[in-house]
Amino acid sequence: MGMRLRHNEWQRQLRKFIMHPVTEIMAIVALVLVALAILVMVESRLIASPEAPVVFSPK
Repeated sequence: MGMRLRHNEWQRQLRKFIMHPVTEIMAIVALVLVALAILVMVESRLIASPEAPVVFSPK
């Protein structure tokens, strides 16, 4: 009976996993990495555009 899950056991285990401090930190790190990747992609596209400031233009 130790291996069988009760009716609400999976919900308790999921809540325990989500509320763990390490999970929260990993979610924040993943969010920052995704935001950084999006920023790099957008900036790399805009660097060659005519609206780019002189400081950042490759001229």
